[in-house]
Amino acid sequence: MATTGTFIVDPNLATYTEEAAERAGLDPKAIESDHIVSIRRSVGFILSRWSNLGFRQWTFSQNVHTIATVGENVFDLPEGAIDVQMVVLRRNGVDTQMYPISREDYTLLHDKNLTGRPDRYFIDRRRDTPGDSIPIQMFYWLAGENTTDQIISDVYFQIEDGGNAQNTLDVPFRFQEAFVCELAARIAQKFKPERYQGLRMEAEQCFLEAKDEDRDSAPLVISASYDRFYGRR
Repeated sequence: MATTGTFIVDPNLATYTEEAAERAGLDPKAIESDHIVSIRRSVGFILSRWSNLGFRQWTFSQNVHTIATVGENVFDLPEGAIDVQMVVLRRNGVDTQMYPISREDYTLLHDKNLTGRPDRYFIDRRRDTPGDSIPIQMFYWLAGENTTDQIISDVYFQIEDGGNAQNTLDVPFRFQEAFVCELAARIAQKFKPERYQGLRMEAEQCFLEAKDEDRDSAPLVISASYDRFYGRR
């Protein structure tokens, strides 16, 4: 028999909810409006927690910012941004790595308006409320000395919310089982506490399996260099 040749595994939130409820021992036919409100609340907290458990590969997006004016030293990151992992300055098609510094180090810079080639940055991680008038910002130094340099950053975004029951989740297929297991555990914690411990252990194992797979596949290379010392006569 021929295989389907397709890879469509993209359940909506209603399907996740039914599967998780069944695993928790809650009959989907018995789910009422109060259950739905509670489950949707749990979905939001799950996705929020996952953003704190290390970088998730699918939530990265490259952001390109062209310095707008000479002397510029700060710009807004896109809505939903949490942090950045890697930043380079692109000048005349050549990229040069920029280095992160702490809030204290940035504060101690003697002249934040000094212009030159930017080589370091500080991420001001504010409350990051969606729609906030003051978004997360990147402060950099030296301040821009032209309007052609670009600051390229790999931005780490918050996982999108679940929305209504017909929405698909902002979760790739390799994390779908982990999400169902986690949601089942939280449903059991609220409505079937006698099944919670077993489902909690399963949820933790499923997440670890998905997290181990959700990695950069490039090999880790560690090298060392040294200069041989010759004594002087």
